[in-house]
Amino acid sequence: RDGKAGTISEVLRKIFHDQAGRDVYMNLSLIPMTDKEGRVTQYFGMCRDETEMKHTEMRLLEETKKAQETEELKNTFLLNMSYEIRTPLNAVLGFAELFNSPHDVEDEPVFAEEIKRNTDALLTLVNDILFISRLDAKMVEFTKEETDIAALFDGWCYMGWSALGPNVKTIVDNPYNHLVLNIDQQHLGLAIQRICACSAYYTTEGSVVAKYEYHHGELSIIFEDTGRGIKKELLPHVFDRFVRVDQDKISGTGLDLAIVKELVEQMGGQIEIQSELDKGTTVYVMIPCEMISRE
Repeated sequence: RDGKAGTISEVLRKIFHDQAGRDVYMNLSLIPMTDKEGRVTQYFGMCRDETEMKHTEMRLLEETKKAQETEELKNTFLLNMSYEIRTPLNAVLGFAELFNSPHDVEDEPVFAEEIKRNTDALLTLVNDILFISRLDAKMVEFTKEETDIAALFDGWCYMGWSALGPNVKTIVDNPYNHLVLNIDQQHLGLAIQRICACSAYYTTEGSVVAKYEYHHGELSIIFEDTGRGIKKELLPHVFDRFVRVDQDKISGTGLDLAIVKELVEQMGGQIEIQSELDKGTTVYVMIPCEMISRE
């Protein structure tokens, strides 16, 4: 301290750990003791264990960072949501105003059809926003029940593929006569339908495939398609909200995969995507569950 008499206080991290395996932090304080001439003759020291306080501060900093990231995500979500809502709403208002302006009577069915199409899109978007908001707030109840996956799997897939064109071949690999699992039937079916719908959006030729297996307490489902695929730089963001894999083909609400990810994770599972541009996409879903019986 440059030869000056002054209190020294430092927090030191020790190489040793406490019983919880955490780094130990000690606060070392030194107070100078001086003689009649003011020269430092010795120091009076005190060492205090500040491990608990230090780790509490670190946890607070981490939680603060998470809160800031959550706030930023929420603001981005609200900004995107307002844009997505305005797009179909403006279309509805625009075509409605055309009825009050000079126009040919033959154009009125076109105006009415556009109003209906954009109204349906707006309603779907609002429903998805409300649903994902309930998922975020953990307000969606997940209920496990005995479900014969073999009896329902084909139907879920074909409902999702309902918008497929005639040049796409559908393949469902259902290896069981019966597979009864204790699982959330409603939300599993919803996740499967949305994944298949996403495949249908971007697959105009080739094939779409869905298959599943049950191994060691886990239901594994694989979806494959020969669609347009996803750009490499966009792949890490496919589960983000209002992200579409192909801006040239706007379909869905931009919340489909975000909702699927929340559904799968809140059922205790995982979802992964592999894709190559112009070659196709593969989606893997793994959900832990109990098997009741199988044939």
